Amino acid sequence: MSPTLKRCLLLLTTCLLLTGCWDRKELNQLAITSATAIDWDGKVWTVSYQVVIPQSITNTGGNSGQQAPVMVFSTSGGTIRGTVQKSSLEMPRSLFFAHNRIVIIGEKAAEHGISQLLDVYLRNPDSRETVNLLVTGGEGRKILEQIIPLEKVPGSAIQNMIRNEDNNGSNNKQVKLYQLMMGSSSDAPYTLIPEIIISGEGDNNTIASLKNTSFPNKLKLGRTAIFKKDKLVGWFTKDEEYGNNWITNQIKKTTLYFGCSKESTEYRMAIRFDHAKTKLKPIFSDHGPLMMQVHVKAIGNIVENACPTDPTQPKDIQAIEQAAGAEIIRIMGNSFQAAIKKKVDIFHLADLIHKHDPTRWRQLKPDWDQQFANLQMDPQVDVKIARIGMSGKAYREIIKGGEE
Repeated sequence: MSPTLKRCLLLLTTCLLLTGCWDRKELNQLAITSATAIDWDGKVWTVSYQVVIPQSITNTGGNSGQQAPVMVFSTSGGTIRGTVQKSSLEMPRSLFFAHNRIVIIGEKAAEHGISQLLDVYLRNPDSRETVNLLVTGGEGRKILEQIIPLEKVPGSAIQNMIRNEDNNGSNNKQVKLYQLMMGSSSDAPYTLIPEIIISGEGDNNTIASLKNTSFPNKLKLGRTAIFKKDKLVGWFTKDEEYGNNWITNQIKKTTLYFGCSKESTEYRMAIRFDHAKTKLKPIFSDHGPLMMQVHVKAIGNIVENACPTDPTQPKDIQAIEQAAGAEIIRIMGNSFQAAIKKKVDIFHLADLIHKHDPTRWRQLKPDWDQQFANLQMDPQVDVKIARIGMSGKAYREIIKGGEE
């Protein structure tokens, strides 16, 4: 090989190894999408986009505070990706979905099935499977149009709302798109997705509403949607979802309210739980129905006491622990009965049996719906109080003692 040819080959190889900016896009050419909504009218998909207006969310520049922080627009078509393509007909910038925080699913789209949406996220590199999913009883676009106080970008505000509730309240759990994909392909293909609603009357869709100190309406987390594979099949109440989270070991931190005794339903005491652990174990019987053993261990601190008990006394602290345990059993029982009535294995007991006893699962699988309908629960709850706070008796009792 001649020296000249060698130099040409070396130059060509070097050029091939160099990285380039052939697909570079300038920031002022992109429309950053913070939230997306999917609706279905029976014939076509309608995709709504909440696009951030950069100059209105920065603290510099004269337009800050004078323009809405986002704009919402919609496109419709037979395919979801086709509607994205149509956005170029009315949008001067290319839609950029890498910072998309949430996807709101309208009720009709949820009932129709969202497998087409899941397919889009699997195939396109600019879509992320970690976006949060929420369902609304009406149109998803209406949720995107709402302005939220304290936060400039509503999409981020909604994501923070469900994340905060997940970490500190545990009444609703955040569900990401990849979790729906995993749940829909399991032996128990059920996934629970939180609902978001407009609470109150009217809309907060103008920047003028931010000048008020109170609002007649606001966005709020509501019920829980039950998805079987990719379709909406029913709803759970907030209390039923809370019980499910206790059964399925999804309690991170929560405050439990309960009565002064195991039998009382007049809530006057509260415990803040920072540690909770639940174990599920199926119990098989040759002559009886399948049993699901639920064992909960929880450690918490007393954060409110209006009962005539003195937590400094061993017998009283034991009574408080028993009352809290009875309330957890009641909450789990209500959720369990709701799931049995709807015949939805939201506890993923089928996956548990399949994982630990594949032979038994092969026997149960053909008749699993009937087996689950006859399922019984055996709850066991151990509550321990770590701290009672800086006071023994309830303040009400202290005042009463002073009067005597």
